[in-house]
Amino acid sequence: EQSALALGRAYAGVGVDGTDVSGMYYNAATMTLHPGTQVQFGGVGVGLNLEYVAKDGEKNNGRAKEEVIPHGFISHQINDSTWIGLAITVPYGLATDYGDNWSGKDHGTKAEITVINFNPNVAWKATDTLSLGAGLALQYVDATFGVGANTPIGNIHSEYTATDFTWGFNVGLMWQPVENLRFGLSYRSETKHATNGDLTISGTNGNGQNSIDGTYNASVTVSGPAWAMATAAWDVNDYLSLYATFRWADWSSFSSLTTTSNELTTAVYGVATSNPTLAGGYKAVFDQLKNIDNDWKDTYLMSVGYDLRVNSFWTLRGGIAYETSPIDDKTKRTAIIPDADRWWFAIGSSFHWTKDFQTDIGFAHLHGVHERSLYDRTSGEEVGRYRHLDAYLLGVQMQYRF
Repeated sequence: EQSALALGRAYAGVGVDGTDVSGMYYNAATMTLHPGTQVQFGGVGVGLNLEYVAKDGEKNNGRAKEEVIPHGFISHQINDSTWIGLAITVPYGLATDYGDNWSGKDHGTKAEITVINFNPNVAWKATDTLSLGAGLALQYVDATFGVGANTPIGNIHSEYTATDFTWGFNVGLMWQPVENLRFGLSYRSETKHATNGDLTISGTNGNGQNSIDGTYNASVTVSGPAWAMATAAWDVNDYLSLYATFRWADWSSFSSLTTTSNELTTAVYGVATSNPTLAGGYKAVFDQLKNIDNDWKDTYLMSVGYDLRVNSFWTLRGGIAYETSPIDDKTKRTAIIPDADRWWFAIGSSFHWTKDFQTDIGFAHLHGVHERSLYDRTSGEEVGRYRHLDAYLLGVQMQYRF
């Protein structure tokens, strides 16, 4: 969601299209397509529909409130061969909420993740046909995960919250063998957030003096995947351009969410002196709560799209894409990140108010398909199914060239 314009064609040809300053996020080398100084600001609103029906007929929907994901870019040409730029984006985000007491609480109750990326970039036009680019990324993460369990010792819930900073990098190149044909290759590194935060336990008050309700220091490592992207743009004539993108994302790096808390371990062992049976129950429950296994696999996105320049004021665009799910073992699907293979259907427009100022709008519907059920974490039996795994994205932005 780094570009409202590219959203309108399902990110086909993003960067090498030459119509969007946000291309620097996807491939810094493409800044060489933007003369002078250019700025862009905008945002993409995201709404989810995660309609779930359990085998016993219980219904729930994990959609949290709609979120607006902002982005901002500035690109400046220093001379005929060198550009610098700054991208401020939200490359990863998530918001789901089922309530603490739903029947599938052991698959997760809520998740909120926001990652803000501060990304200075530089681009160099090495020859008339070849451009190179690179950047550094400073990332801030604010994350919350919740998971629960129905147990013989109570309905216990844990919630982890934390913030963190980390670094990454990006590199890219663009090759333009002829004036109307451009190819891009780019790579963005993995960012690993080793967070330290608070783990809040609730639901053990029924055990009187052996209650361990409270907040404890804890740590969780969260990885944002590396990805590599290949893009192409063909300006067929003055009216029509065609685009394509292929992206690989290293989601296998997001194998699990494991919570570590020495303070909580100490509290459980403290109970053992007066009630060993209860302490054993606590330990069994928290062994389950502290580790969310994903065992994800790498994913692939393939998209194609077009721009149709109807006249000097109005450009119409559209695109379609298919993206594979990271879920490798269906029995390990979680409710907080249910996911499935998905289709993208996108449309958009640009309005050129003057030769230096334009606004862009894009809309996309992401539709989850194929396997999308939840399974008992012990027996592996299906416990319910998502009737819908859909997202609706609406983006608006402005661009100005000085």
